[in-house]
Amino acid sequence: MDSDLDLSALRAFRAVVREGSFSAAALLLRVPKSTLSKRVADLETRLGVRLIERSTRHLRITQEGEMLLPRAERLLSEADDIRRALGEAGGMPKGHLRIAVPPVMGHVMMGGIGARFRAAHPEVTLEAHFLDRTPDLLEEGFDGAICFGPLEDSSQIARLIVHGHAVLAAAPDLPGLADLHHPEDLPRLPQVGIAASWAGPWPLVRGNEEVRVPMRADLLLGSFLAVRDAAAAGAGVALLPWLLAQAAFRSGTLVPVLPEWTSPRRGLYFVYPSAHSMTARLRCFIDFLSTEVQAMEPPG
Repeated sequence: MDSDLDLSALRAFRAVVREGSFSAAALLLRVPKSTLSKRVADLETRLGVRLIERSTRHLRITQEGEMLLPRAERLLSEADDIRRALGEAGGMPKGHLRIAVPPVMGHVMMGGIGARFRAAHPEVTLEAHFLDRTPDLLEEGFDGAICFGPLEDSSQIARLIVHGHAVLAAAPDLPGLADLHHPEDLPRLPQVGIAASWAGPWPLVRGNEEVRVPMRADLLLGSFLAVRDAAAAGAGVALLPWLLAQAAFRSGTLVPVLPEWTSPRRGLYFVYPSAHSMTARLRCFIDFLSTEVQAMEPPG
């Protein structure tokens, strides 16, 4: 048995066991399936044992594989600790960050935030994936994720970025806008909304008052970007996240409707797996993100 173990081979073995297939593991590690298969085969050759039984349809970890897995986990964790310690000696942020972002935030602001972050921290590379779900950070290889509350996974660490809200908006020439004096008047006008499982009555608050406005199915679309564009084209009143509506307000393509009424505030968080996973580059990015987003969200 050759005692010189390759960490990339151990990572390949761990990924195959976790994902349940070579194809899924190759996607996770972003390497060709043939490369992944060779790494596992080389590891088995070095150890002189079969770790995974393969058939055309199924994989089964052997007893030797079961023995190796927890030891591989410890070795890879130690290697990651060493890499973090050496790569960020003196607390200088450097290295690669891989994060998940809700599409509405990603399309609207991550291009600008990413560019400004890279200009301020050129030693850190950033990879942002736009997902309409909160990923399994460890299984999918993310350093962290931006997500809206309430949070479901209590095992993760969450840092509040901002309490955001949504506002009513419409094209400035939408007929009937001048006749709106209270949210109860909204059903008189056409509405544009989200065609999703969470679509329903619009909750609106003003101080201690709260109302729920029945939403008419005049035009339902699959993303807030499409809702914004349809509202700007005169399709009706929309309830939009402030971070998305503000640029349209500045350009004049949309105007606020009943501006004293907004949705209840909702937490926007950055989540990461554990305190152990916090690095200088991750802390630096979260601080930068918080400053940028808080500057966009009005106080209240």
